[in-house]
Amino acid sequence: MLKAMTPMAQVEPLKTGEKVAPIVVQTLDGKISEISYTNPTKKYLLFVLSTTCPHCEKALISWRTISQSNTAGKCDIIGVSLHNLDATRKYLATKDVGFYTVSAASDTSFSRKYRITGVPETILIKGNGSVEKVWIGELTQDQTNEIQKLMTA
Repeated sequence: MLKAMTPMAQVEPLKTGEKVAPIVVQTLDGKISEISYTNPTKKYLLFVLSTTCPHCEKALISWRTISQSNTAGKCDIIGVSLHNLDATRKYLATKDVGFYTVSAASDTSFSRKYRITGVPETILIKGNGSVEKVWIGELTQDQTNEIQKLMTA
């Protein structure tokens, strides 16, 4: 009963098959852009991160491995920082990220629309905008392998 009365109820992560809306991001050169899912022949892999999260830093190893395995280019891989552009740039200057990264701080509804429950979070989206799968937390080797297979399936 207390949980039902509490306004900050637990947020459920995105589920397989749910449609997601495009997001407005800021690219590293400061331009505002939109990530939308309109190419049915592609998949989109989002690495959602915080520049101050130690678990995100550990996830970079798996994310780099996944990014480097995308040799066919069938999947657009995008790091999505929850922090503003300056913090994101500083973070990227000190880390060997290895994938394209943007800031979602200008889209204040991103975390709510994508139901981000914590970081790191990895989201695979089909070309029609439907969620294929979500992984929360640092990735295991099995999860990394699963993502690599799903990216090209």
